[in-house]
Amino acid sequence: MANPDKEKLVSVFKSGHEGVIALAKSILDEAGIEYMVKNEGVQDLVGLGVVGTGFNPLTGPMNIMVLPENEEYAKELLKGVEESSGAESEDEETESDK
Repeated sequence: MANPDKEKLVSVFKSGHEGVIALAKSILDEAGIEYMVKNEGVQDLVGLGVVGTGFNPLTGPMNIMVLPENEEYAKELLKGVEESSGAESEDEETESDK
């Protein structure tokens, strides 16, 4: 995103998993929506890594942000990513409970 006014950006997706963020970025790229990913390059910066939480506890999860006029469309596009990532963890729990 070329020189966005960061105060006007809104959050549409958060995750501590790089693979999920890569999928979300790919979907937004395909739709032509410009975005910024906050905390993307700092997950292993402090040396704490992503132990236990999936993201660095000091920096928080990676956060995809877009301009307000793209917020609803971006959330709709990324809704399936959130549901599929949540469904996988539920399936894993169900299988391990058996």
